[in-house]
Amino acid sequence: MPALTSPNRAALWSKLALNKTQLAEICDVTMRQISHWTTQGYIHTIGPADGHYNGTAIDRVVLIKQGLDQGLPLGRAVRQADTFLDGAQGEQPGLGVIEPASLRDVAGNLRDALEQLGQVLEVVGPLGAARGGCGRPRGLTG
Repeated sequence: MPALTSPNRAALWSKLALNKTQLAEICDVTMRQISHWTTQGYIHTIGPADGHYNGTAIDRVVLIKQGLDQGLPLGRAVRQADTFLDGAQGEQPGLGVIEPASLRDVAGNLRDALEQLGQVLEVVGPLGAARGGCGRPRGLTG
């Protein structure tokens, strides 16, 4: 039976997409707080017009709420959340936890994609050059 491996929580967390209501509900804060903190730049949506939040927003909201629950003013609670998250980032596993076989697969896929991109540029490049632009991007060989 194959051995199980830990899920890449950071990747999963970054793919999460919660709306404002879901974020407020999960973190036990109000939607008004989420709106205010977003407007103030304390938490960020996934995209500028997306209106969805990923796991990073959950971390920040929970930590800011903890600070507020302990009686800190909002600005100080945000700074404490930043400090905590900066320290916790050093504890996150990096590429060292990815299996070497997986890294080889990724490298192979990237080489294949680069080769395919080179083939596309061979067709498109001359068309763009004939119109006065669109040559091969710098650094791309193949």
